[in-house]
Amino acid sequence: MIFKGLLASLIMVAIMLGLSAWAMGQLPADEQFATHWNASGVANGFSGRATVLWMMPGMAVGISLLLALVPQLDPRKKNLLRSSTPYLITWVGTIIILGFAHFMIVLSATKTINIADLGGGSGMIKALIVILGGFFAALGAVMGKIRPNWFMGIRTPWTLSSDLSWDKTHRLTGWMFLATGLASIISAFIMPTNIAMGILIVGSLASALIAVVYSWYVWRNDPVRETLIPEDAE
Repeated sequence: MIFKGLLASLIMVAIMLGLSAWAMGQLPADEQFATHWNASGVANGFSGRATVLWMMPGMAVGISLLLALVPQLDPRKKNLLRSSTPYLITWVGTIIILGFAHFMIVLSATKTINIADLGGGSGMIKALIVILGGFFAALGAVMGKIRPNWFMGIRTPWTLSSDLSWDKTHRLTGWMFLATGLASIISAFIMPTNIAMGILIVGSLASALIAVVYSWYVWRNDPVRETLIPEDAE
């Protein structure tokens, strides 16, 4: 699991750094470049050359090292290793999203592409929504396979003290993530960009809120749940 994640990260980071090296000589050090766009593809956030070239590769390296280290720190390491498929999807999916964002920013800064001209100004934004939706759908499809651990998944006081709550909450959240991801992908092709992005954001937030409430509900009805009474704490 860790080897596959590091290999995927190495490949993506190498591509990102190669793109940065290619662009470095083309970007003046004293200029500001677009690093954020609204739903219409209009730039509304700007940064310097160092941020454009190195922020996303740096984040990818940091996240990869963290994800490689986490299994060694988890007291329930065996359960985390048994969750290798969702762990890898989370890892590789995050690196792909960072890589796509890096390509958008660097190619825009070098004027290789003009975000405002693609798909009526929203083409690249819709592409990002499709990638994010695919990530949610892929993770949702395997979320029920995440075993109880301390670092990945829906970690509420109730899922961490009831394996039944953990299992049921992750199955339900998996279905909600899958529905949110698919709805986001479809809406990106047939609806305005702001609506497609709204579906992704609202769907993910609603899924998280429902997961918290549902985890408590299942925990409350679990006869073998773990609870701490005052005598135990003394």
